[in-house]
Amino acid sequence: MSKSAATPEQSVQTKKRSRLLSQTAVLAVLALSSCDAEKKDSAPYLAHVRVEATEMQPDLIRASGTGEIKARVESDLSFKISGRVISRTVSVGDHVTAGQVLATVDPVEQKADLESARAAVASQEATLRMTSSVLARRKALTQTGAMSQQDLDSALQQFQSAEKDLDAARAKLDTAVEALQQTELRADADGTITARSVEVGQVVQASTTVFTLAHDGERDAVFNVQESALSGKMAPLSLEVSLVSNPKVRAAATLREISPALDTSLGTVRVKLSITNPPPDMTLGSAITANVVLDRQERISIPWQSMFSKAGRPAVWVVDPDKKITQMKPVTIERYDASKVVLADGLKPGELVVVDGGQFLRENQPVSYSQEATQ
Repeated sequence: MSKSAATPEQSVQTKKRSRLLSQTAVLAVLALSSCDAEKKDSAPYLAHVRVEATEMQPDLIRASGTGEIKARVESDLSFKISGRVISRTVSVGDHVTAGQVLATVDPVEQKADLESARAAVASQEATLRMTSSVLARRKALTQTGAMSQQDLDSALQQFQSAEKDLDAARAKLDTAVEALQQTELRADADGTITARSVEVGQVVQASTTVFTLAHDGERDAVFNVQESALSGKMAPLSLEVSLVSNPKVRAAATLREISPALDTSLGTVRVKLSITNPPPDMTLGSAITANVVLDRQERISIPWQSMFSKAGRPAVWVVDPDKKITQMKPVTIERYDASKVVLADGLKPGELVVVDGGQFLRENQPVSYSQEATQ
């Protein structure tokens, strides 16, 4: 059987039906797109941050300074008489022994005084011998009645006067001998010459320092410390000194002396540390560094980048690990270190502090986070 041709009315209905199906499909697509958009709009945006768990760590309050190795005992050597220096046998850095001659002044005058004193002693000894002989003779004559008691008393007075004059002459001789000895400057102990202020040909006055001698034996580390650094009553927990040129060379030290006098030009106070068993490399004049631990406490430290401000006060962002929301907590700062901020209060151990990504956070904001290992 052959198919009958469609009437015009049927063709119109077919076209309407096709148009209706197309519109329905478009509406369905739009409806699905709208549902997807609503789902996307309903899903909240989660900012991602990096956090670090707080923990109590030993907080060491340290101080350091640079000083110099010096001898425990130093002496300034000087001539006791004035004169022109005719010889100098040592220089700075030389090691000397006790009694060694270091320098000499011209002894011509002292030698002349010594010869004069010796002659005076010889003369007074002769006078004493003469008066002694006269006294003995007059005693014998007085006993026989050939001489009066007055003559004997006169001879006795002359003898006693001669004895006193001899004693005075001998004292002058001793002084002359000592003056000649003082033309030589000798070391008063074993040690090292650390300073010299005389040259051959120079005229020196009595008691003018010629050499400074650092005695062998114990060594001190000497520092000039700002007065403000000593204002506290905190005793150091430990002291250690090391060479500036080689920090591996180090030794323990103890506080020995704090000068009561202030250097008004520098505003510093001299502090001396006693070095325990100083290594051989810690020689006189070596530059050293003192490392001091003043206090030790358990405190929480956070990175610098964790710091923010809340109402003008220091604060940090923390994340609630259960609710995963943010909160800004005020903190109290103990001090700022080179790599950390040491806190006095505000956080407890185990809290999650935001260390990265906190610039655009707000209170009670949901976040995702990854945790860093504590340094």
